[in-house]
Amino acid sequence: MIRHKALIKWGSGICLAAFFISAHAQETCNPDSFTNPDLIICGQQTYEKVDAVLNEQYKKALASLVPAEQKHLKKVQKQWVRFKESFCEELYQSTFPGAEAPIERLGCLVQTTNARLGELIALQTGLPLDGFYKAASAIAGKDRERNLAASIERLGGDEFNDPLWKQYADGHCEMTGRLLREDVAYCSTRMRFQLPMNR
Repeated sequence: MIRHKALIKWGSGICLAAFFISAHAQETCNPDSFTNPDLIICGQQTYEKVDAVLNEQYKKALASLVPAEQKHLKKVQKQWVRFKESFCEELYQSTFPGAEAPIERLGCLVQTTNARLGELIALQTGLPLDGFYKAASAIAGKDRERNLAASIERLGGDEFNDPLWKQYADGHCEMTGRLLREDVAYCSTRMRFQLPMNR
């Protein structure tokens, strides 16, 4: 019975979010307003823009890779989609039935998609990785060799024990290790750093 109620709550939450998103998708965003309907409209439009850029970068990343790496990237991208949907739905459910639940979900979708966008650009250029490692070096200070690992771990925050996250991060870090020579252990910590703060 409890499981049945949870499924009903989950299904009604998805329907409510879909209603808010479709009802407000074509309206004009008012960035000066802090009402829930306006925050939902602006959040949805921001998410659509970030998602469109992500899709463009995904196609560019695929085109830049050899066939074996293309196959791996397709698999990792599917893992990321599963993680993103689950992660943001969990956040939504934690605030449902509050009026801010759709706003929290949209914020999560924007932040998580933006983080993935950075990863796709990094596969092609290596550049977005640089900021994280520069920050870790700055925290490490003069004794960089001895303190770098601790600085990286500190920036990454607490461990994130989510099986969908682990599948995605492991698959992506395997790629960055091969393509960019990134330390696989540091990679997942760097990726954890980019997750939304409200995890």
